[in-house]
Amino acid sequence: MQSPAAGGCFGPPQVSKRNSLSRYIKKMNVLKKLNDPNLTAKFQQYCGVSSKNVENCDECQKHAPGRDNQGELKTGDRCADCRVTAPRSNTRHALLFYLFSYASSLGNEVFYLLFYPYCVWNMDSVLIRRTALVWSLCMYVGQAGKDLLWWPRPASPPVIRLETEFLQESSMPSTHAASATAIPFMLAYYLYDRYQISPYLLLPAAVVWCSLVCLSRLYLGVHTILDLLCGILISILVMALTSPFWEDFDWYQQTHPFAPFVVLTTAIAMCTVLYPKSKDGSCSHGDAVQIVAVLTGVSIGSWLNFHFQFTSTSDHTEPYDVIIPSVRDLAMQILRFFVGVVIIGLLKVTLKEITVRLFSKLYGLKVPNQEHPSVKLAYKFAVYGVIGFSVVFLVPFIHCMFGLERESYFKEVV
Repeated sequence: MQSPAAGGCFGPPQVSKRNSLSRYIKKMNVLKKLNDPNLTAKFQQYCGVSSKNVENCDECQKHAPGRDNQGELKTGDRCADCRVTAPRSNTRHALLFYLFSYASSLGNEVFYLLFYPYCVWNMDSVLIRRTALVWSLCMYVGQAGKDLLWWPRPASPPVIRLETEFLQESSMPSTHAASATAIPFMLAYYLYDRYQISPYLLLPAAVVWCSLVCLSRLYLGVHTILDLLCGILISILVMALTSPFWEDFDWYQQTHPFAPFVVLTTAIAMCTVLYPKSKDGSCSHGDAVQIVAVLTGVSIGSWLNFHFQFTSTSDHTEPYDVIIPSVRDLAMQILRFFVGVVIIGLLKVTLKEITVRLFSKLYGLKVPNQEHPSVKLAYKFAVYGVIGFSVVFLVPFIHCMFGLERESYFKEVV
């Protein structure tokens, strides 16, 4: 009988185990390398970002040994929660600074509140409704992942922080990357599906959009490469797993008698029992509630449009021709957008004040407190639910009152 060392009956399994362990270690080393903040810092340096003259916060200065001869921060000089932002003068190339700052804003709330309504009122509500549905699922998974994993932002130094607005959030995964994958590629897919547009135009535009947003997060010093790759992967998986159901769900949420009940119940569950426990100071749960609430409002508003017979199916067949807007069309688009934004803005400010007071009283608080965890989630769900409802139901109705309606909007059911 051969001994195990000589390749007997016990030899191959041991070799297999060693090979599996070796492959596992290599994979972990790759992931560790991708999560290295030094890679983010090298990208910043390549883009001309310097750490000179970056002041420390009070906590940093208690332990900071100083700077080197070139005025650069030494590793360990900054505390983990330092919120001091590097000055604009630390960026050598103004064009890159403004380009990446703008690209990063494509993943912020203000962009969503302007982009989606503009497209609904002026372009194609079917395309936007389905894009927003997939985007919301990607963002929900991303925000839940942040609270579940709770990874810190890249260490500074070596990273130079040009943005500290979202420092209280977990770093993994990047919801900017998830959003920058879901929105442009969903838009590209449905533009190609519904209109006579070349994919050779749509696909490069989607890649550029995604790339600029992802690179902007490295440039601003708020993510590692691993954060971005995980955000992109989340969107790819969500799009792949849900693609067979997009059109069926869109039809269901508008036409089925019990759709509002099902959607509202599911949304409340997603915001409460299905969401992982949040860490103190995290705003990810609140962001997830906003996103789910907006889509809930859109769903209920679309349902009312169909059942009140404000909307109906179109007689035209796809793919549609792309029509270049005239000067009059552009003027009407601007007017629709202006009227709609004013209404949404007034609703947001007014309802926030009312709901914060209402829920603070319901939760037994002596004074209104919008930062109280329960109050915060409740008022966000109420306010953003109404915003979503208003975008598809209230504002188009007001447009009709002023003669600003887009006639094709009422034919965009499927």
